[in-house]
Amino acid sequence: MQAMKVMKQFMEPQSVAIIGVSRYTGEGAFNILENLLGYGYQGRIHPINPSVNEILGLKTYSRISKIADDIDLAVIATPRALVPRLVKECADSNIKAIEIVAQGFADAIDDEGKQLQKEIDNIAKASQVRILGPNTFGTANAFVNFSSTFIKIKMKKQPIGIICQTGAFFVGFSELAFIGKGLDLANACDVNFSDGLKYFENDSETKVIALHIEGMQDTKAFTSISRDIARKKPILALKTGQNEQAAKAVQSHTGSLAGRKEIWQAALKQSGIIQVSDLEELIDLTKTFSVLPLMKKSKIGVATISGALGVMTIDASQNFDIWIDTLSPKTQKLLDMMAPSWLKVSNPLDIWPIMIESQPITKLLIDGLEALLADHELGAVFFIGAAFDEKWGTDLCQLLTELAAAHQDKPLICSIYGPSAGQAINEMQDAGKVVGFPTPERAIRALARLNEYSRLRSGL
Repeated sequence: MQAMKVMKQFMEPQSVAIIGVSRYTGEGAFNILENLLGYGYQGRIHPINPSVNEILGLKTYSRISKIADDIDLAVIATPRALVPRLVKECADSNIKAIEIVAQGFADAIDDEGKQLQKEIDNIAKASQVRILGPNTFGTANAFVNFSSTFIKIKMKKQPIGIICQTGAFFVGFSELAFIGKGLDLANACDVNFSDGLKYFENDSETKVIALHIEGMQDTKAFTSISRDIARKKPILALKTGQNEQAAKAVQSHTGSLAGRKEIWQAALKQSGIIQVSDLEELIDLTKTFSVLPLMKKSKIGVATISGALGVMTIDASQNFDIWIDTLSPKTQKLLDMMAPSWLKVSNPLDIWPIMIESQPITKLLIDGLEALLADHELGAVFFIGAAFDEKWGTDLCQLLTELAAAHQDKPLICSIYGPSAGQAINEMQDAGKVVGFPTPERAIRALARLNEYSRLRSGL
């Protein structure tokens, strides 16, 4: 219980002390306090800077011991040489959760950095404080408008938890902005992956957990807790540093031990974790698992406005354990009734000749997708469409979102091409019912991994 209480102080602090907060504000200041105020954080904030009396309208303190309030979280943003003394002052003030922003400890090439790290470790052990970092972006929680990062980030309330060893996931990517909750372990001198997983295990605001792993120390505890959590919610993992050159870069970045590729693959599989091959797949699966329900069957139905992309989809499916097979007699009959007499109805369904038989043109598209979604023999439905312009993309998003909302127990995934495809895919992600991809291959891969976990969870 005490361990979980401290993790909540990192992720859901009600009071924060920022040690070493800069007096400089505005663009390029990288001011943690300014960022935090900008998010609309409602907790109590105590800036510490002995050189000034006030920053951004808040009273500043000369040192942590001058604050009468109970502090949940202390963020130390000073040069590394000052850190051990400040950690000791926090411990003496009964602060149990501490983040260290500075670099140059276990990751340093000099002896001073390693000595500073030993001093911090000794203080932490003696006082039972928990430390996140060093070299950390800190924590972020969109659900309480909190982030301790020195970079101002755009947060969105999504049911995704990230545990990483880089601040890049806080800054976000073009296809996935910052997710709902995250903690950057960085050098992971104390707070580790197991601690983060325990926090997310029973968190009702987190539907999927994504891990970026450079290395770790206690793999036994990690595999044990991961297996327990994988029975409840999916865990995705991108393990980096899997060759000799990359492993050396890991040592320089976070001071972690990367470990052998084969050992990690076996450990992650044993833990019920879905290992991804690269950053693109991690982003794709994070979006997929945060939105779609699990698959009940491995057979999928495909509807496409492009016959050629339907063929590409069949090719892509051959690499995975999902099937594009004959439709049920009932669904086949329904689609035959919609189609022109000259069209051979099959799976994938070439739906464009059906669509142009009606006005508005989307009427029979909706009816065709409804027929596939209602088919109990299908575990998911995959639609390939085009966003010819912005209006078409928005209308397509609305259409698919409404269909998915009416069939919440069946995954609806799509691949969108055309000049406004990016806009349509983003709108779908924002709506939170359908997942869109720019290519059929990425969509099929995501659907296959969803199917993999759906079957894996039943055997854990």
